[in-house]
Amino acid sequence: MGASQGAESKPQQAAAQSGKPLQDTVKLNVYSPTGGQHAVYHSGVEVLGAEYVFGGGDSSFSGVTAQRPRIPPPGSGWVFYQTVDIGPLQLARDAAHRALTELRSEFAASSYNLVSRNCNHFADALCNRLCGHGIPGWVNRLAGVGSAVQSAVGATQGSAGQRSEGGAGGPAAAGLVARFTTGGDLGSEVDWNNVGVLNSGLEDATGALRTGEEVASLSDGSPELLIIIPFISPVKLKAVQIEAPSRARAAVKARLFANQRDLDMDDAAGGVASTQEVTSIDWNEIQQGHSMVSASIEVNFLKFQNLGCLAVYLASEEDEDGRMVSIQNLRLVGRV
Repeated sequence: MGASQGAESKPQQAAAQSGKPLQDTVKLNVYSPTGGQHAVYHSGVEVLGAEYVFGGGDSSFSGVTAQRPRIPPPGSGWVFYQTVDIGPLQLARDAAHRALTELRSEFAASSYNLVSRNCNHFADALCNRLCGHGIPGWVNRLAGVGSAVQSAVGATQGSAGQRSEGGAGGPAAAGLVARFTTGGDLGSEVDWNNVGVLNSGLEDATGALRTGEEVASLSDGSPELLIIIPFISPVKLKAVQIEAPSRARAAVKARLFANQRDLDMDDAAGGVASTQEVTSIDWNEIQQGHSMVSASIEVNFLKFQNLGCLAVYLASEEDEDGRMVSIQNLRLVGRV
């Protein structure tokens, strides 16, 4: 028995020394229009406490977003069907996040194609990067059928079909494609070139926020962040969803400002009246066994209509330990 325990501990010790997780499993969460067996499916990859999905849009920015596992975005038309275990995570946490960042840049929202580059193609690519296994063939069956039809009718008609996917009509309007820009994620409506993050120690805090990397406040005893988010065109905001790497670095309170672009830290902390204030943010674990937490702040919809710019102030009480406030993901939910 002693020899057996020793044999089992060696791979675990090697994994720990290499920085690889011991228990993380890469999972594929599958959705259908009815929540049951269907001819068409949408999927997302669940790993390290979050689920990553790819959706289409008119923006050249990434169409990859993070969401709470097994909870489809509001207004997407999808219902959770089942989870498929793809395999154990073969990368260390840092390497896994790098792989995700690389794929985010490769999968622009405007590159979405129902046949050749849909949510399931992204899921397959990410699963292969993370654990060396692709997704089951039945999940992306519709793409195979569409490819065969496209080959039969010719490239000209196929190109026309591709153009219709990103517009108001076609499969997106019918609910076959998760259009996060309508009734859901407003990420593609953000003017990322002009987003500002104040009191962060990162040189490119905006880029980190956009790709889902951790953005932390300066370690100078001022645990607060101010994020100013302009939009390409006015939107209607319903909720602000945020994630933090742990409860210890999660903000305690939030102040939201509608259409106020010229705020500084003193203004945001109380010098200017906020449009909405949350004195105690309700944080929840994203997944049992992982430190990451998430919170959803429902806004007063009438006060955030015709929103051209949103300022989000996050803060915790100052203490002697040099506490910092961090944000891992920020998702704005609403409609255009």
